[in-house]
Amino acid sequence: MGELILGQPALKIAVNTSVPLDLTSAISLMVRATDEHRFDHWLVGARRRLSPEIRHDLETLLGFSGRLLYYIEELLMSFEPFKPSKLEASFAEYLEHLEHMPVEAYHEMAVTCVQRVHADLGMPKLDPPVGDPIAWREFIRPGITRANMDEVVDLMMAPEQLKARTVRMIEQFWTECYGPEYDRALPELRQAVRQASGRTYPSVESAFTDLSGHRLPEEVRSALDHVERVTFCPSYHLGDFVQFILYPPELILYFNIQGSADDSARRTEPVTLPEDLLPGLRALSDGTRLRIIGMLREQEMYAQEIVGRLGISQSAVSRHLSVLESAGIVEVRPDCGMKYYAINAQRVRQIADALEQIG
Repeated sequence: MGELILGQPALKIAVNTSVPLDLTSAISLMVRATDEHRFDHWLVGARRRLSPEIRHDLETLLGFSGRLLYYIEELLMSFEPFKPSKLEASFAEYLEHLEHMPVEAYHEMAVTCVQRVHADLGMPKLDPPVGDPIAWREFIRPGITRANMDEVVDLMMAPEQLKARTVRMIEQFWTECYGPEYDRALPELRQAVRQASGRTYPSVESAFTDLSGHRLPEEVRSALDHVERVTFCPSYHLGDFVQFILYPPELILYFNIQGSADDSARRTEPVTLPEDLLPGLRALSDGTRLRIIGMLREQEMYAQEIVGRLGISQSAVSRHLSVLESAGIVEVRPDCGMKYYAINAQRVRQIADALEQIG
């Protein structure tokens, strides 16, 4: 695909596939593939066939690093997959790298994941606690999605177990689930690389739209000034999902190689959000309210507890809670003269589903 000019300097553009790149995509998709109406049928079926052990490890090891599943990204980027010697890396090479990384590296990657979640939520950068389970709970709470809080805290305090379970998860997922499917899809993945490499585009946005049928996500577009290289990676089971890894100076954009031109046209049609979702979107546009949602993700809390953790005035917290309540994002439960707040998961899912239709 050569170089594309997007302002100055020129971005380096490449198209590539390799086991580490594709495996990272597959694991991330597998964690999310709980809805057969939104995800590739093979993914949904394969997830159901996973052993309870592998499924639990996936949800634990990826379910503490926010909605973008940062932990699997950290593992990939620690391998430096774009070094010339690693562009065609095998699974054995990737596994060997993971096995030889020191225990401390796994702990540092896990901490970095949580700090990235904090930054996404507009929180100040916090140093990781030392030996205090309660402090660890507060540190990792914003990143918890599917994982059990206590189990993640135990892993943070015992990084040798974090490494052992990570390596086991990667190896078992490949050998028991994805390895044969990758081998089957590899000829088509390579063909997609050859075809995409022969095209030229005036910008990253136009390349991504043509290859994926989606518009470039705004959070990616706004970060292009910090990117030096963009790598487009074909995915056999991506379906209509938008997947990227933004790891400045690297940007990885995945594109689906299945589907018809009609599907692409349908995905690029304008999507209108239901008007009743607009209050929810406005409520989610404030950093403090996002922090409140992150705090409520694990359990309900009473108003004064939220005030104490945020460190802002009670009146300000009350205003934010009122906005979230009016939008239906949080629910209120009176008890003994106090108000307890909890996330309305159904409403949040409704908003998320609507946003997924914009791509």
